[in-house]
Amino acid sequence: MWFKNLRLYRLTDDWTANEDQLNEALAQFPFNGLSALQESTFGWVPPFGDSPLLCENVGGRLFMAAQIQEKILPASVLKEHLEEKILAVEEADGRRPGRKEKEALKEAIRAELLPRAFHKTRRVSLWIDPSRHWLVLNAASEKTADDVTAGLRDAIGSLPIVPLGKLIAGGDLLTAWYHDPQRRPEGTELSADLELVMAQDPTVKARYRNLDLDAPEIRHSLDSGMRIRQLGIVINDQCQGVIDDAFALKRLKYSDTLVETNGDSDDPRTDTLLMSDTLTAWLTALEPQITEPGI
Repeated sequence: MWFKNLRLYRLTDDWTANEDQLNEALAQFPFNGLSALQESTFGWVPPFGDSPLLCENVGGRLFMAAQIQEKILPASVLKEHLEEKILAVEEADGRRPGRKEKEALKEAIRAELLPRAFHKTRRVSLWIDPSRHWLVLNAASEKTADDVTAGLRDAIGSLPIVPLGKLIAGGDLLTAWYHDPQRRPEGTELSADLELVMAQDPTVKARYRNLDLDAPEIRHSLDSGMRIRQLGIVINDQCQGVIDDAFALKRLKYSDTLVETNGDSDDPRTDTLLMSDTLTAWLTALEPQITEPGI
């Protein structure tokens, strides 16, 4: 298990639930496939395929996985079928349907098409680190992360978390990292995969790739009042990607040296431990730069 996109949260209270309690809670909300007329469904699945457990403790971290399934029913398809129905009513009755009738036709079309629609399935893994007060979620989009944290909150009754982006002035901090290497967390190197925005007008943007960090183009943009929205990052020489001003990490790739550390082990927990140890070391180095929410 190698997380590719990180959404980071701080626990605002001590975490007390253990894996047994979480297994019991998540078992009340298992993933079930879509029924014919459902548009989406959400539930919990085992984080590791060789065990039925819905939560496992690996290296002191509690790993879980949610699964989301959604029907693909494009708005353009609904619109096309609705226009055909409206035309049929006009030809048969010599009148154009009113608003309420159109809505009824639309719902009837949706019910007709849903059983035949394709669906997509997404699996979203996460871990909770009770000792260091982190929740780390493998999701590219904020909406997906919100759906999963809401599902976890429903399952366990309470989830005291704050997105890391709300505890850090992300753009200002990334810009400070760029200007002053001493401000960077230990083990942090930067690369010139940058997106800059004007502080007074975020619609004014500049993108730079494959340049030296001290390239005059970048310096000039920053001197003109722009700040960093996204920045390339290398963590402990073991993984690289980009970090944005909400402190979400994306497009993470892990070094061959790290990936090959587990040798020939087929146990997915070995990779999971390597990955989470690497990222936790960096998160721990980041902690002094966070305005803590009263833990």
